[in-house]
Amino acid sequence: MAQRGRGGSRPRRRRPRAGFVAALVVPVLAALGLVGTALAPSAQAAPAGRVDASAAFSSAVYGTGCTYPLTMPVNSSGWVEFYEVRAGVPPRLVGRDLPQGALASTTWVPHRIGDKYLYAVQNGKVSQPTFVRVRQGYGSNGTCVAF
Repeated sequence: MAQRGRGGSRPRRRRPRAGFVAALVVPVLAALGLVGTALAPSAQAAPAGRVDASAAFSSAVYGTGCTYPLTMPVNSSGWVEFYEVRAGVPPRLVGRDLPQGALASTTWVPHRIGDKYLYAVQNGKVSQPTFVRVRQGYGSNGTCVAF
């Protein structure tokens, strides 16, 4: 017969035994721990180094309207997003790439004059920033100079 609680009309629920709960919870937590461990190495993967803006010298000046290939060494699979940022302005997405081997790349066309940083994001990890100076670009058909 069901036991009645204080109000009298509803049957009282029996509490599960601690051993029974532990027998259910422990394997579930263990399984989650194994899944978390298996996923951890890919979650820690990040861009390896800095964005390369294909300039021979670190003091190179880039030109507005000119086209530059950006490359980024990576140590993981997953989309790589390239960004340009300057002080006081939100980051601008330059492009995205799914790496081929250990390298991701996109094309960058600077639109505004100023000192900026280029960086990449992969699997939520941000690369080291690369400082670039952008000045007025002059030229066309693949030939471009900046002053």
